[in-house]
Amino acid sequence: MHKRLVEIEIDDKDLSVKQHMEPGKVLVLVLDGQKGKAYRCEAVKHGLTIVETTGGKSKRVTFEESELC
Repeated sequence: MHKRLVEIEIDDKDLSVKQHMEPGKVLVLVLDGQKGKAYRCEAVKHGLTIVETTGGKSKRVTFEESELC
């Protein structure tokens, strides 16, 4: 199974992340200061990319895709 959400590296010195733009893609970055982790995923082409939180912490990313008629 293809995993859409990918953890990305955080610079320990200043807690920054380095992420390049990818031509033709919309990328979503989730920077979770509660867990001290960072994630990236590609937004769906048509539909919703939803970052869900619980108690101020990231819980999951939901992808709702649709097609244009």
